[in-house]
Amino acid sequence: MEKSGYKQVAYFWFPMRGRVLTNAWELKLYTFWDALTRQRTDGALVRLITPVVQGEQVEDAEKRLQDFTRQIVPILDDFLPK
Repeated sequence: MEKSGYKQVAYFWFPMRGRVLTNAWELKLYTFWDALTRQRTDGALVRLITPVVQGEQVEDAEKRLQDFTRQIVPILDDFLPK
């Protein structure tokens, strides 16, 4: 993402009961399906953002975000709907 010369790298996904969704339409479909079959409509949005600091390459910021994502995902699993 970039606005007014300020850059960020962002990852987002919707974890839902063993599924990892990245598309809002998939999310709606599975929310509807789970409401019918499991009587559940809860879910989560995970969004991770890191700035691209002045003089840094976007690839370096993305590597930092990937490293952080690898560390945080196992911890997040304990707090997401199952």
